Amino acid sequence: MVRLFLFFSFSRNVNNIFMHMNGIIITNQQIGHNQYKIDRLLEEFKKYDVKIDVFANNGTLSVIKNDNVIINLPKADFVIYLDKDIYLARLLEKAGFRLFNKADFIKLCDDKVLTFIKCANMGIKMPTTFAGPLVYFDLDESHYKFLDQVEAELGYPMVVKKVYGSLGEGVYLVNDRDELNTLYKSICRNPILFQKYVKTSQGHSIRVLVIDKKVFGCFKRKNDSDFRSNFGVSADGEPIANSEKYIKFGQDIADKLNIEYAGIDLLDNDDGEPILCEINSNAFFEEFEKVTKLNVAKAIVEMIIRKVNANE
Repeated sequence: MVRLFLFFSFSRNVNNIFMHMNGIIITNQQIGHNQYKIDRLLEEFKKYDVKIDVFANNGTLSVIKNDNVIINLPKADFVIYLDKDIYLARLLEKAGFRLFNKADFIKLCDDKVLTFIKCANMGIKMPTTFAGPLVYFDLDESHYKFLDQVEAELGYPMVVKKVYGSLGEGVYLVNDRDELNTLYKSICRNPILFQKYVKTSQGHSIRVLVIDKKVFGCFKRKNDSDFRSNFGVSADGEPIANSEKYIKFGQDIADKLNIEYAGIDLLDNDDGEPILCEINSNAFFEEFEKVTKLNVAKAIVEMIIRKVNANE
């Protein structure tokens, strides 16, 4: 029997504290999967008579001129930032805009190594991870010596990831030393990490959604034709039974990182216990709403209205 999702009510008397406000949504020029998120947020904000303007980050929204940050945007009570351009995010905050999520959290999640560094020594279980050394010039034999320790510690297969990437892009499964050497040579100019492969989670992961520091729900993502659960058209989502352990694990991360909004991806280790895979600050929620039937957009809107009114 499938157990329904644990979730919390976020209707904290929003109508009682509501006052007229306006906001901005900023997205990347390639809107892609964010279109669903934008449409749903606009739909829910309209119910509270909150005016929202949508802008694509095309490089013209800000400039540093005469020693000042100049933002080419209308005044707004808040900005929902759906891009990963950390420079514009920091410029907006420098100019006094309240971002959801804040620039520091976007950076923390976008850089997978920073995520694991932040979560280390906090009692959050994670796969064994090596941060690749930066390579500025052509590789020589001394660079490959680093891989001896990686190979000895992680074994094969191992996972190699570009530090920056989404939807499974830049994530590789390496089966032997020849593959490792070849891959390393081709991507070493990128920040990369090397990680223990969690075979028990091949092709599946658990997405836990956090809104306003509370776990809102979770579902299972699976891919029957790839080791990456979120890659390609074959990826799919389904309800999850016995979700309590994932809810508890995700809530612990939400508490320790003070998360306003994020999708936390978990894997199952050999003992069937959850471990952290990654955290997504701008998590898509189309699949989440479809699988769980929970109104994510409404919860986000109510959180933003509450926080802006409370000046949090």
